[in-house]
Amino acid sequence: MSPEIAATPELAETAPTIRDPLRRFKERLNALQPAEMEAVLEAATRALSPVEEPVPAVIDALTGGRRFTAAERAEAEIDVLMRSFARRRELLAGALTASQVARLLGTSRQTSHDRLAAGTLLAVMDQGAWRFPVWQFDPEGENGVVPGLPAVIRALRVSPLAKISWLTRPNPILDGETPLACLKAGQVERVVALARAVGAE
Repeated sequence: MSPEIAATPELAETAPTIRDPLRRFKERLNALQPAEMEAVLEAATRALSPVEEPVPAVIDALTGGRRFTAAERAEAEIDVLMRSFARRRELLAGALTASQVARLLGTSRQTSHDRLAAGTLLAVMDQGAWRFPVWQFDPEGENGVVPGLPAVIRALRVSPLAKISWLTRPNPILDGETPLACLKAGQVERVVALARAVGAE
């Protein structure tokens, strides 16, 4: 079914100027899950708000003083969200359910949830169910996970999805290796120390 875009009063005021950008996004929106589509449409509404906020001097300098139209702001915000949702799907590809984790570790489904709450397993709520990235499991590791992973999970002060991204993204401080690869190589203290600095105020 094609998405139905219900215009708020604020959105309706600028509807003539955004008709073409919304038409271009329609096909892309159809590929999203309902919750993702709702987030994208809310972002478009915010971006199209007629209220103009003062532009910080640094942004003014970076853009050369250029002012973007409501449609351009909406398109930029939607593009960012589309990339973010694509990244989310990429990070959760192949992730296990709590029941699958229980079978893998030979425990109950409740144990998966208990370990998630204790910070010894990593998962993200997705479409009403917890999804556990498969790469965190190691048959030779303590309690069936990559050595040192629980300490890193607890040290990172960011969202679960951001933890997954951080653990699997090459890090220049780790000589271009991912934190996950460094944990598997036995560099637990090094990775934990780096994780403590993430999200620190």
